[in-house]
Amino acid sequence: MSNDAFIHPTALVEKNVTLGARTSVWHHCQVREGSVLGDDVNLGKGVFIDSGVRISNGCRIQNGVSVYSGVMLHEWVFVGPNVTFTNDRNPRAGARQWKKSETILQPGCSIGAGSVITCGTTIGSFAMIGAGSVLTDNVPAFHLSYGLPARIVSKICACGEARLDFSAKPEDYLQPCCPDNLKDEVLRLAMSEIEKLK
Repeated sequence: MSNDAFIHPTALVEKNVTLGARTSVWHHCQVREGSVLGDDVNLGKGVFIDSGVRISNGCRIQNGVSVYSGVMLHEWVFVGPNVTFTNDRNPRAGARQWKKSETILQPGCSIGAGSVITCGTTIGSFAMIGAGSVLTDNVPAFHLSYGLPARIVSKICACGEARLDFSAKPEDYLQPCCPDNLKDEVLRLAMSEIEKLK
């Protein structure tokens, strides 16, 4: 554990947990054995991190979120309060066995408050899921999706400020608002993800 990581006295951090530099674990969190949190990660009140979960640098997980085994968070992912993840497509109490389904959150993506993310989905880089959505399908990079069930409604810029037409090209994903709204490190990450799409 990094010397400058913060653990609130009410939080439970189990053994063999890695906490990166400047990572904060706030009130009533539980971080289970074998999980790895990178640098500058922030866990809000009442967050549960399951065994073996890996959370990359810069992620923000707001109050009341449970991140179960099989959910993977890449760099600078934002998870709003009370977002629900799952990891079993066919849950049954008393099942003899179960098959874990993975959920992948690509760099820079954001999930709005109260959304339900069905396991087996991938949310692309710098995509955004609107609050209260039920996501059942993959969302491509730099796209906005919301609703019940969630549907893709437009493309979106790197900072999330500007909605873009579906005809927008990767070079359009950086708008004039983005340098003002994103930290330099996140802006560089967005540029790197855009290059992959060209």
